[in-house]
Amino acid sequence: MADEKKNPLGPTGDQVRRNVQRLREAGGMTKRELSEKVTTLGRPIPPLGVSRIENGTRRVDADDLVALAVALGVHPAALLLPPDITGEAPAEVTTLGTVSARQAWEWAHGMRPLPDAAGAEWYAWRLRALPNGWRPMSAREYAEWSVEQSKAEHERILQQTGFNADGSRIEGGTDG
Repeated sequence: MADEKKNPLGPTGDQVRRNVQRLREAGGMTKRELSEKVTTLGRPIPPLGVSRIENGTRRVDADDLVALAVALGVHPAALLLPPDITGEAPAEVTTLGTVSARQAWEWAHGMRPLPDAAGAEWYAWRLRALPNGWRPMSAREYAEWSVEQSKAEHERILQQTGFNADGSRIEGGTDG
């Protein structure tokens, strides 16, 4: 019994640990370099602390989470949630259980409640979940807005990579 932790990592803590390691390695950063980066940001985590985070023996508090997200160049949700929402990719949400990763990401961005709600309950959640001044939209308004935003983002990416909306190359464009 002496070896059991009083408050072991739950599914979200475990996801954070895996994401810190994945993003650090994908960015070509050593544990020391990540440590130096968060220290420069004013939230010192020694290299041993980074190692302990990644092996699950050190918990990440809210301030650590934000500093790590800034240092790794990601949204805090990129540390909390799975990196893949394709198909039926699952996400384990502490206290709630398994939902689709897409549902978890939408919840983390204030787009939908977990568990799902409808009508007035959905709208009330949006009022509580978003800051003052952020206009809550109905589910239908959000869906329409999301489609418009997706189209605009797609067109922006095509243009940046040298393509027209029909897939043809922009004259004089490069492959980026």
